Amino acid sequence: MATVSFPRKASTPLATVSLPLGQGSNVWLLEMHNVPDNRLLPEFIKQALLPALDYIELEWHRAGEKSGNKAGALVLTGERKVGKFFSNGLQLDCLLEYPTFFRDYYYVLLSRLLTFPLHTIAAINGHCYAGGLCVALACDWRVCRNDRTWMSMNEALFGAQIPAGMAAVLSARLPPLVLRKVLLTAHKYTASEALSEGIVDEVVQEQGGEATIKRALDKAVELKALAETGVLRAMKETLYAPALAQLAQDEPVKIGGPQLDNERRFKALVAAEGMAKL
Repeated sequence: MATVSFPRKASTPLATVSLPLGQGSNVWLLEMHNVPDNRLLPEFIKQALLPALDYIELEWHRAGEKSGNKAGALVLTGERKVGKFFSNGLQLDCLLEYPTFFRDYYYVLLSRLLTFPLHTIAAINGHCYAGGLCVALACDWRVCRNDRTWMSMNEALFGAQIPAGMAAVLSARLPPLVLRKVLLTAHKYTASEALSEGIVDEVVQEQGGEATIKRALDKAVELKALAETGVLRAMKETLYAPALAQLAQDEPVKIGGPQLDNERRFKALVAAEGMAKL
């Protein structure tokens, strides 16, 4: 199968899907190409990532109908030429143009990954921040590059509120003490730290992003037979029911919300102090 580009017929693809292990392997590789850092922009999600996931699922169904091969797995990775970023997350300054960004774009992507009918492996071949880390955590497994990889939910450093849907995905994946550290300290994890705290499942010791993608593909081969019964989506819907319920909520974009709340709280405290002195 030739590489398929998304958006379809685009001269410069934002994402590509291929079968790097060959036709009939049913191991699909979805590469993000929203250079330079795979920011999860609304149209990137709508025009590339979601259609690519639909395409992979359709091809899986077709393979089952045609040859009875119902095995399958998906590897998601960042662009490979530079290999610097898996994903640098959201871009806050564009969100005001998309007031339903979470409901209609980003949360759809997270829900789609959480409930994908195949095992999904994030091949973290570069830096992975904020919304990008949340996408990796929405995959079933995470294989991480040893070198040139930092991971962080860094919203506390630039004053952005963590939306409830993202927090729900993090809560579904991370132990409470790790979640506290991830969200409240914006700790910048090395690959080895991420492994020790359960954020990733494996760290590939061989340097370079290609070794990480190769290991993720090998893991996909190990897991692909588990899709044959067709039960994975249903199991995931049960396992992640609380997170999926939160992701289904309409959560408007809020820019500067915490700061405005602090200002209101400050004024209320000043007024209360004045009343106490009367």
